[in-house]
Amino acid sequence: MPRAQIQHVAHLILTEPQYPFVGEIKELTAEKDPLTDFHCGRRGETYVGFFKIDRDFSRIVDRLPEGTFGFRGLLIGGQYQGLGYGSALLAALPVYLRDTYPDMSDIWLLVDTANARAIQCYEKSGWVVDGPGREGRSGPEQVMRLQLSAAS
Repeated sequence: MPRAQIQHVAHLILTEPQYPFVGEIKELTAEKDPLTDFHCGRRGETYVGFFKIDRDFSRIVDRLPEGTFGFRGLLIGGQYQGLGYGSALLAALPVYLRDTYPDMSDIWLLVDTANARAIQCYEKSGWVVDGPGREGRSGPEQVMRLQLSAAS
């Protein structure tokens, strides 16, 4: 999603349970880093979610090799929570990423260890814990990895 089109996701809201784990859409889309790409999740013509792909996640998780891809800032709008859009986005993610980033074989993420719902969704989508975690802005975070070549 080109940065010039962020108005398509500006309506996404946070619900109270999301506040400790993800920023508001205005904050998420304010990032200017040229190594961070914006993406959206849609249901038909309705924009229901947003996420970022970091093309050098080693800047955040220093034990990863330079050029490692990272999945960040996943937000399914609060008004669309509980409708299966997050699960659908995660299920479609491997094919989407292979098509969008042909050189990507794995992708990593950080998830707050207190965010049990997100961890469960990631695990159901094929993500696995990958080594030691780290301290994040809201507390301990777990590093997880999705191997795209093995994903369906």
